[in-house]
Amino acid sequence: MNEYLTISSSTLTLRLTEARGLGLVVPGMETDETSVNNEYRITTRGKRVARQMESQGLIHAVQTILDYQQDVESELPDLLDWVEDHKDELARLDDRTPYQDPFGESVVDTGDEPEYDDEFMIEEDFGRVEQWGTEPDEEENDADE
Repeated sequence: MNEYLTISSSTLTLRLTEARGLGLVVPGMETDETSVNNEYRITTRGKRVARQMESQGLIHAVQTILDYQQDVESELPDLLDWVEDHKDELARLDDRTPYQDPFGESVVDTGDEPEYDDEFMIEEDFGRVEQWGTEPDEEENDADE
């Protein structure tokens, strides 16, 4: 089951333990058996929760996620092969360093504080917003004109 769900056996064990604690599943045993064989049976409560999950579309959503994950995993080797076959062409497509944004600025964090242009900075003063570099009186005069 854990291969189908693409989870580790420890995660599956943890989830089954949680489900047992919530009363959603119980260990399954045939009437002629004397021990549990890692089988679980869904309880009435578990069936009710499953119906609610179905009505909310959650079961379909999980299945869709699993299908897409399988698609990605099955197509990934072909993509990696294609990238390897076209690496020279791909390298020529971009003549700038991958460490610069479209404006030529470095995208590598140097730890320095960024520089700001004071012309565009604003400061709040007693509920009024003023552009730096202007005096409050200048703004009032501009508004009166």
